[in-house]
Amino acid sequence: MNPINRYFKTVSAPGMRVCGLLLMMALCARAVEPIRFHTDKPGYVSLNLYRADGTFARQILTGKRFAAGNHETSWDGIADGSQLPPGDYTWRAVIHDGLSLHLRGWVGDWGGDLGPPSAAAADDDKVYLGWSLASAVADSVVACDPAGNIRWTHHRGALSGCHALAVDAGVLFVLGGEGANAEGGALYKLNAKYGSPIHWPDGSTDLKITSLWPADQKDSPAQADFMSVKNGRIYLSFTLGNFIAILDAKTGAYLQTIVGSPPGAIDSAGTKCDTPDKPNVLVDADFITMALKGGELGKLLLVHDPIWVIASEHTPLDHDQEITALSMIGDGAKHHMHDVFIGLGPPFHQVQARSVLNTDVPTYTAGKEGGRISQGAWQNDRMSFIRALALDAEGKLWVAEGDATPRRTSVWMTNAAEGKFAREFFAPPGSTSPAIIHPLDPCVMIAGGCEWRIDPHTGRATCLGIVSREPVRAMRFAVENNHVLLVLTPLDGPEIVLERAGDGDYQPHTGSVPAPTPSKLQLIASPDGSWQVTTADSFALAGIFGKSGAKPRTTLALPPGDEWPHLPDAAGTPTLTQMPDGKVFLTAGRSRIWNLELTGLATLRPLADGKITIPASVH
Repeated sequence: MNPINRYFKTVSAPGMRVCGLLLMMALCARAVEPIRFHTDKPGYVSLNLYRADGTFARQILTGKRFAAGNHETSWDGIADGSQLPPGDYTWRAVIHDGLSLHLRGWVGDWGGDLGPPSAAAADDDKVYLGWSLASAVADSVVACDPAGNIRWTHHRGALSGCHALAVDAGVLFVLGGEGANAEGGALYKLNAKYGSPIHWPDGSTDLKITSLWPADQKDSPAQADFMSVKNGRIYLSFTLGNFIAILDAKTGAYLQTIVGSPPGAIDSAGTKCDTPDKPNVLVDADFITMALKGGELGKLLLVHDPIWVIASEHTPLDHDQEITALSMIGDGAKHHMHDVFIGLGPPFHQVQARSVLNTDVPTYTAGKEGGRISQGAWQNDRMSFIRALALDAEGKLWVAEGDATPRRTSVWMTNAAEGKFAREFFAPPGSTSPAIIHPLDPCVMIAGGCEWRIDPHTGRATCLGIVSREPVRAMRFAVENNHVLLVLTPLDGPEIVLERAGDGDYQPHTGSVPAPTPSKLQLIASPDGSWQVTTADSFALAGIFGKSGAKPRTTLALPPGDEWPHLPDAAGTPTLTQMPDGKVFLTAGRSRIWNLELTGLATLRPLADGKITIPASVH
């Protein structure tokens, strides 16, 4: 009797059956003939097994490094979890000197990767920017200098967001937080110099908006809409509640309520004034401007101790000019000598400056009227859905734009009546939508619904245009008679075919579309989280973007002068494009989208082949 069969007949415990099965598999592995080959020099070997009819059976080696010399590799006779049937098989092996990933550039400067810009503030040293939502690999708050150099970044939890920002006396106040608090449900503080958290007196990080109201008070707002902080006072506007709440900036204590027309965007500036009971005696005061429903600009002058509204005024702007953001500059000793920068909503999408003494006539205008176009070549002198404004120490205007395609923060000069566009920063497009590289120009790529051009010297991307605002789950390029076509697969509905007419300009295509060309290389996800670079005949050459504990067998070469962190454990869903000259480029990334070149493929060459027999006795 076969000793393995006798073993199973005499041992009946379930655990022992498993041990018997493992023993059987071990005996089978020893019965399979090892494969022998020789390497003239060190390299990475991939070896496949094929059936007698030439069909692929399994991978035995997947880019394993061998020194020069004679080698022998054993295998277990198993493919896809089952024993291969007895018979004759052939094996083939290839070798390469090593593959390398070279970073060529990226799309996305910094900030949130799941929501558009939502907040801005500035002091004498930095500019502070916020995004409505960011994943765990991105940032909801970023501090930079006026030149755009990052000073620190901030993120909380798996998902966090920032609804509004304000800075006062070295403290950055953030209206937002984790999860549901991202939309203005909590207020917390950061050290403006380092970005480290500052706790409230009770030791908590968050001051929940719901904690401001008595427990038995019904229908109280759970979120604040806008915020300003000045001279130790926090001003929170609640548009639907028709009131402004005043809090102590150090303790979070509720100080006062100002009720009136529905308040929106708000800003405050420290000043001095006298009071009716003490004429000619100057005391600390705040001058507040706010957006009111119906295109009105509200102005308040109030003193601190006790809080007393000294003067108030409503000034209507031009018809239909909705105010979506505002920021003030001026002489702190003379509240009437301020200018207020106003962000205008649809259909204008512009920023105007007006004197508080004469709000009828703009003294400054930035951005072309009408805002961004929905699709087509990029125009950087147009804004869209202005969410917040900040004026830095150099007098430049920073605009957080609420349009998600692309997620842009723009910077404008203010030294003339017409604001001149200065520069722009784009938040990462994230990995929720696919990215792809142009089939004829590796410096051009599509990510986040836009087309970008990579500068290979700096790595930064310039937006060329908005390709499509339609959410898509897949995309591919096709080339026909020198015409470049883009095929989009929406989440729902039929494919959309566009033809590239120029930089960032894609027009509907109604003609035929070539079928996808079989690629000589592809990326295949591995159980360990890495991606295998695999040839058309199933040779797995190398694993890239491995998770912790599964290091990729590649190197990363960075552009000179660019400081970059290590590749993260996960790289989203990478895509691969092979150029007509054979060069291979990849997109990857969960936050920023990288443009990478895969090199070393020119060293790929056949190594050896042979035959092997799996005898019937193995079974």
